[in-house]
Amino acid sequence: MRQHLWGILIQHLHAIAARLNAEGIPSPRGGLWNASTINGSRQRRNGILNNELYLGRITYNRQRFVKDPDTGKRVSRPNPPEVWITHDVPHLRIIDQQTWDAVQAIKARYSSHAGNIRQTKKRLLSGLIRCGSCGGAMTIVNRERYSCSARRERGTCDSPTSIAAVDLENRVLDGLRSILLGREELIAEFADVFKAELNRLQKTRHTRERAHAKELTKIENGIRRCLDYIVEGDGDPGAVRHTLQGLEAHKEAILRDMKAANDIAEVVIHPNIADLYRRKVENLQTLLTDETSRHQAMEIIRSLIDRIEISPGAKRGHAEVLLVGALASILDYASSPTAQTQNAASGGGGVCRVLLVAGA
Repeated sequence: MRQHLWGILIQHLHAIAARLNAEGIPSPRGGLWNASTINGSRQRRNGILNNELYLGRITYNRQRFVKDPDTGKRVSRPNPPEVWITHDVPHLRIIDQQTWDAVQAIKARYSSHAGNIRQTKKRLLSGLIRCGSCGGAMTIVNRERYSCSARRERGTCDSPTSIAAVDLENRVLDGLRSILLGREELIAEFADVFKAELNRLQKTRHTRERAHAKELTKIENGIRRCLDYIVEGDGDPGAVRHTLQGLEAHKEAILRDMKAANDIAEVVIHPNIADLYRRKVENLQTLLTDETSRHQAMEIIRSLIDRIEISPGAKRGHAEVLLVGALASILDYASSPTAQTQNAASGGGGVCRVLLVAGA
């Protein structure tokens, strides 16, 4: 029952957001309205219906910012209520207590814990999927399907197309296997070029080591002279600070190069690297389900994709999936002249468009 009531509330919020956008009324930040702008989060106490500022009360320290270890981006995390700081600002009050209490009572009737469950495990294609009609992001609904967030949240898109997350991921992975295993001669050429480049780097390793050692000795002598100058007090330490920082940075770069050279020296080429490559590509799904390899496999696959566009298919209920990015460019080298034409039509530059048909 609560799930049903929650769905009704969300529908009303979407309708309100769509009407505000249609009438050209700007949101609090000057952009378009979303349903979440109105409803907000019970835990974070944000959104129009949760904002106690309208009641004459302002709260600080509700959240903190941390760096996401996967993306490196700065993300917000809610603080526990006991560390919040609240102040009364009665001169800012615009809603009476009776109205506020009535709204909170209605929200409590409709609220559901299920409606606030976050997707904690990152999906393979999160952030890459775009609506083919409006260009907006497509996000997960009911933890199962991707649909246009602009249509759902803002009412500014008329595309009803959605696609099951599992179906979309399977199409992309099937297409990836087809592209990367499409031509045997390309796999053999890749293996030959890889072996040749690795042999070249290993042969020049000793020459590079001597050059690195000579340069490292020179830098360490320079660092020592700078430190002696500072310690002996012959002048202003600030005068040599910039030089010392540059020498330290150069030293770190050389040490990184030396480590990379040592890593290459330790590489042992598999006797049948082409077959190994083929098995890795064929087992993409297995790599994604194994927690030890999932993160690396996801990063490799995502790096090949610029975006994925979802548009209405030829039949009702079907979705057309168009992949745009470097993955499609690989197909450009491994398939028919049609792909060459598609690449030229999209502007080239290593990014082209390839249609991923269901079942292909």
